[in-house]
Amino acid sequence: MKLLKAYVMITRPPNGILMFVGVLAGVAISYSKIIRFEDLIYSFIVAYTLNGSSMVLNDYFDRDVDRVNAPHRPIPSGLIKPSHAVIYSSILGLTGIIFSSLISIYCMIIAIISYIAAFLYNSSLKKTGLMGNFIVSLIVATPFIFGATMSDGYISNRITVFIVPVILSNTGREVIKGIADVEGDIFRQVNSIARVKGAGKAALVGSILYILAVLFSPVPYILGCVSEYYLPIVLIADVGFIISAGKIMKRPDKENAIKVKNETLLWMFIALIAYILGGIL
Repeated sequence: MKLLKAYVMITRPPNGILMFVGVLAGVAISYSKIIRFEDLIYSFIVAYTLNGSSMVLNDYFDRDVDRVNAPHRPIPSGLIKPSHAVIYSSILGLTGIIFSSLISIYCMIIAIISYIAAFLYNSSLKKTGLMGNFIVSLIVATPFIFGATMSDGYISNRITVFIVPVILSNTGREVIKGIADVEGDIFRQVNSIARVKGAGKAALVGSILYILAVLFSPVPYILGCVSEYYLPIVLIADVGFIISAGKIMKRPDKENAIKVKNETLLWMFIALIAYILGGIL
């Protein structure tokens, strides 16, 4: 039972569920807003397994650091062997790609590109700092593209206005997260802004990205892509991002960075709800 729990928890179930919610948001902001029931099931499997595969790979490549910083995790604790983690990740990844092919060829292409990007990030691009942060944000934006494509049957330009604030805000979060991860990043030789330029500079860059996301947030409504129900909900998220930016600028240390990166997830989730309700109401 303990081993089974380890295999489940290493996939980060909450992250997988959040990825699926992102797919639903993509459907909500698509042109047709219609999907088959079986595609809904397939998309959940795709979102969960591809996210799970990426999380397992992350723990595999971070296993040496985790022996010191997070010895309780499945791989450093010895519950899951590194070689078994690679096999498990491969099975999850292949499962996700197979089920994406059952939806459409376009969805399969998106899934494959996302999976390759996640592998490259975990294996090497993480060390590039800001570029790695941007790659993570592109991966985070993928569920929106996947959901909209699944609904419309093609990759539309419409999705761009929605994923820009997602990429900006998540990149800001990753930059701020680097303030909390400096010690581990020194060991990994990650060239994060916080490690190379200092916590103050990272706080500034992260805050600027948050504000840019806020400034871009009205665009979907201005272009008529969502209803008026979008505005009051996204405004809550916008205020949250502004407050978080102020907090990290005032005190750019590890403890505060952890708090800010965690509360940013709440603002992103609220924005996700705004996408869904603004798209379907």
